[in-house]
Amino acid sequence: MLEEFGFTANEEKVYLILAKLGTIGAADIIKKTRLHRATVYDVLERLIGKGFVGFVILGKTKVYSISDSSKFLDVALEERKRAEIKEEMAVEVMKKLKTIENRVGRGSVARVFMGVEGQKIVMNDIIDTGKDFVVFGSEGRFVEDLKDYTEQWARRREEKGVCARIVMAKGSRAPVWKMNKIRFIGKEYCSPTSTFVYGEKVAMFMNDEARTVVVVQSAGLAKSYMSYFGILWRLKDD
Repeated sequence: MLEEFGFTANEEKVYLILAKLGTIGAADIIKKTRLHRATVYDVLERLIGKGFVGFVILGKTKVYSISDSSKFLDVALEERKRAEIKEEMAVEVMKKLKTIENRVGRGSVARVFMGVEGQKIVMNDIIDTGKDFVVFGSEGRFVEDLKDYTEQWARRREEKGVCARIVMAKGSRAPVWKMNKIRFIGKEYCSPTSTFVYGEKVAMFMNDEARTVVVVQSAGLAKSYMSYFGILWRLKDD
């Protein structure tokens, strides 16, 4: 668990020795951890700087001990506060950038996103658009690959009242969320890509190792894909 608070492997060793043995000098720490003398002193300085370790001087010897364990809660609360501030800043940045984009008037635009973070950017954009959307060709892999994120994403959708109609291949795992309406059709009607149509955008999630997502902003294309989705939605699974 110490790794979650930014501890390196050597910092863990030194901290746990101090936790077990109480107030001791650097020589004892070196002996118990079997780390190089310079490494131990460097680690102690870092832990002191982070507030997890303190020291006092007894006679001519500096001895070390761990700080109160409530320091971990302080760190967690500080991180949460920074995250809240960062989230507020992110919202403001998004608003300003969208204002600029609207003023420029881009027309039809295609963008390519790569990797997990790229997928998250597109999924967040779906919520930010704030409109109901449709999905077809999905096999539920995105939900399986990013389980924690998609559950959080589903909660945000519910809070904003963004609904989805989803067409999936028979036998696929369907995400059981309140804002979803799902229909299953034969695999022969499904494509290897998962296609999301939201607002005036079409996002195609490629089934490749790079986790590529192609997003096209085009009112005409979105309308065409919505018409195609309507045909799939009306199909009945035999």
